[in-house]
Amino acid sequence: MKKENSRLMIVFAVLLFVMGLNSCVSAGDVLLEPGENMLVNGDFESGQDPWTPWVDEGWGGAGEVTWEDGIATLRIDEQGDECWAVAMHYKKILIEKGEKYVFRFKAKSDMNRIIRTNIGSGLAPSDPPYLYYQDIELTTEWQTYEFEFTMPFRTDKFGRIDFNCANNIGAFLPEGTSWTAEKLYATSGATVYIDDVELRKFVPVAE
Repeated sequence: MKKENSRLMIVFAVLLFVMGLNSCVSAGDVLLEPGENMLVNGDFESGQDPWTPWVDEGWGGAGEVTWEDGIATLRIDEQGDECWAVAMHYKKILIEKGEKYVFRFKAKSDMNRIIRTNIGSGLAPSDPPYLYYQDIELTTEWQTYEFEFTMPFRTDKFGRIDFNCANNIGAFLPEGTSWTAEKLYATSGATVYIDDVELRKFVPVAE
């Protein structure tokens, strides 16, 4: 009887071990997909709120950021000395350590030109961003831009999206770009239009 009980205990232990292995494999094989948009009013149908305009006269910027007819418009009268001299921001987003995100938006301009966007900490914008600086070549036609990133730092409930649309030398353009410093300077005053901004965290696929 004791031998029979011992055999049963061994079989039970093996079953538990195998089940544990299977559960680990299943967890590692979970499929992920982008969840709901984390942003409120990312399509600007409700106007400005909760977006923040930024025109920095201290850096020589002049212009106006407006939200009408479901579009954010950044008019640049003076491009100033830095790309953030005319900009807009979305603040207080929860970005979680180790989680994967996709950032997507549509944009165009009155002239082919460059803007810069990134996602980082709203408490210390000069810290390394979570989505590194992206210099983007806009055209006069609407295009969709998409970037994926995994949050590398500690969880931040004050995450911030930046659209910096003024003077930009294109330091973060992809290799092989045909843009020159002269062209960048000549076009960086063109009005920028942005719509349908999304930030989505990847979540397990629902069965």
